Amino acid sequence: MTSSLFGANKLNSHELQFALLKHDREWSSIKGSRRGKLDIIAEILLFCEKQKTKTSIMYNTNLNYSQLKAHMDTLLSQGLLAKNLNKYITTERGYRFLELFAQLNDLLEEFTPKDAYGLPK
Repeated sequence: MTSSLFGANKLNSHELQFALLKHDREWSSIKGSRRGKLDIIAEILLFCEKQKTKTSIMYNTNLNYSQLKAHMDTLLSQGLLAKNLNKYITTERGYRFLELFAQLNDLLEEFTPKDAYGLPK
């Protein structure tokens, strides 16, 4: 699946959503209910495919203001997110991050122990 994503100029949002949803379902039982920093960053970048306000990002990603501010500052400084008139949008570099994030999760899936039904243990 990710091989079709690799090298795309701008990623298809449906492919990204599928990859991230797949990641969430498969890894949630392994990682527990806590999300990692990369998971949160991917959620923010995916949500900001279209311009969004900070408040809508905060509610959609289920972060408090201080958590959101720290992530937004990082994303802006790294060029993964751009700000335009108090709204935020994912940059091409941000889409590249999402592409690599999906590929890495697919690769890690190969090393995840499975039960008899093919589900992560």
